[in-house]
Amino acid sequence: MPTRRRALAVAAAVAAGMVIPVQSRVNGELSHRLDDGIAAAAISFAGGLLVMSVLALLLPRLRAALRGLLPAVREGRLHSRYLLAGVFGGAFALAQSTAALAAGIAVFTVSAVAGQTLGGLIVDARGIGGAPVRRPGGRRLVGAALILVAAVISAVPLLSGAPAPVAVLLPALAAVVAGLLLGVQQAMNGATGAATGSPLAATWVNFCVGAVFLGLVWVVKALVTGPAGHAPPTSWWLYLGGLCGVVFIGASTLLVRRIGVLLLGMAAIAGQLASSIALDVIAPSQGRSPGVLTIAGALLTFAAVWIASRRP
Repeated sequence: MPTRRRALAVAAAVAAGMVIPVQSRVNGELSHRLDDGIAAAAISFAGGLLVMSVLALLLPRLRAALRGLLPAVREGRLHSRYLLAGVFGGAFALAQSTAALAAGIAVFTVSAVAGQTLGGLIVDARGIGGAPVRRPGGRRLVGAALILVAAVISAVPLLSGAPAPVAVLLPALAAVVAGLLLGVQQAMNGATGAATGSPLAATWVNFCVGAVFLGLVWVVKALVTGPAGHAPPTSWWLYLGGLCGVVFIGASTLLVRRIGVLLLGMAAIAGQLASSIALDVIAPSQGRSPGVLTIAGALLTFAAVWIASRRP
């Protein structure tokens, strides 16, 4: 890919990552009002599926791409297992609603970033999803290491309130696995988008499978522990998490084969940190404004993306 187009793709990945903190704020508030994180995640995915279904009704090319899914699987152009990418997205949403509460936001964030970085290196090196093989050269490894350092620096202000190390071990491991699976999900979505010729078709499949998966998990939880005691809130903005997810998943599916899973994940992390700082300046969460370490970590992520995106 020419340097200019590569830079534009990286910038688009940063912009896509900026919607994630907005989604997290919305889903977090929905989870709080429902007193049920799994229900909030399921509603978010269902909202994304609703948005994509409306688009399918309006866009003939998207409907044609969706009709081409089964022929692509039958003809061997698309492995059927790639259609299950939404399960990995649903698993990450579950980790956010469970492991993040047990380990604390700081530990969860650092662990998830570590998993995303490791997953990006593995997926790119193996060419999972039929994408071009990208060996972990020196620049990419340096960039990956800087991303991890930046995540730790950004999380330092929150680490003082984290649970004891023994208590966070399993939740942190779950966050690492969830982050790793996120990279695999992006590669699988990229394969579906390439086979159908439509990133939107891959996005629809992702939300359909993810919504079904989370719905089943919620039903099992409700049968075991009983349904949540809070009625769904009436504030319309609490249901925008699905729309944010559509923007991120759609952009990731479009970009993943252009820049690879590792660079896509790094750029998205940079966008997330930048957007988080902007949100905390405009509307501080729990009364806290971003500190010097958080800003330094964000700047370091952009340096990491710049290093990793440069050609040898």
